[in-house]
Amino acid sequence: MTIDEVILKRGSSRRFTHEPISREHLQRMLEATSCGIEADFLTPGGRLNDLYFIVNAVDGLEPGAYHYSNGDLECLRPGAFRGDAGYLDLEQELAANAAVNVYFLADLTKVLERYGNRGYRCGQLEAGILGGRLYLAAYALGLGATGLTFYDDDVIAFFSPHAKGKSAIFLVAVGHPVRRLTRP
Repeated sequence: MTIDEVILKRGSSRRFTHEPISREHLQRMLEATSCGIEADFLTPGGRLNDLYFIVNAVDGLEPGAYHYSNGDLECLRPGAFRGDAGYLDLEQELAANAAVNVYFLADLTKVLERYGNRGYRCGQLEAGILGGRLYLAAYALGLGATGLTFYDDDVIAFFSPHAKGKSAIFLVAVGHPVRRLTRP
């Protein structure tokens, strides 16, 4: 699909199947999300947000909690966390049913020290743009995506000790959408 077709077809998924996505699709979405943005508050290649995941169903990848950095996907804790994912997104089924949940976490103490009050907005802007890229990549691959809200402190606790000192900024759930029947 062209970018125009992807944009016209996109829309938040309201339900996901439990069908796994391919590891290749996950990798392509990570590449789209991790290429960074150009902004006056970032050094070239710099980032304010780190990517954390709850993997529920990705072919060839063990379910669990992950961190992604510099092209490497690190398993923080293996395990089936569909229930945790559902709880963390304000007790909605969307994240529990999604194949993968991508959390954008930032060390706001460092961000605020560097940028002052503007830092929080910078972190939000970066997460929004990168989350938008993730959204478009998912739709270009024939998947669905939706942005969600969450229990901030519980997200950090779930990914700790690795995420200690960070703040939850944004969450995108990705998976195979349940297709609605179209009426004639």
